[in-house]
Amino acid sequence: MEKLVMDVVNAGIALFRSGEEKLKTAVVDLEKVYADLKSKGELDKSPESQKIRDLLSKTITDAQDAISKTNASYEEIVAKLQTNYQSIYAQIDTALPPQLKEKAKQALDELKALIDKVKNK
Repeated sequence: MEKLVMDVVNAGIALFRSGEEKLKTAVVDLEKVYADLKSKGELDKSPESQKIRDLLSKTITDAQDAISKTNASYEEIVAKLQTNYQSIYAQIDTALPPQLKEKAKQALDELKALIDKVKNK
């Protein structure tokens, strides 16, 4: 019986570590998307664009904070990322001029695909 309990504990530890690695990979991917968006948006210095930059920064900070908490659940982290993504998308729709809007939406669609990929793991 004791061996069975230890096997279950060890399996639980392995499962936790596996999810933790996937989450860390997702944060790294998110940071890459953020860096790409930032470099593309540096040309636009309008207040609306700064709001979008701030929201993206908040998304990454939220994800990093959640990873650092040992009791943060995977679902909680993905939910925060989705909420921030939706806010960013809404800001882009109202704040950017049409010529920049499509490029920003394409980058955010990549971010959404990444969030969905992480959510479905």
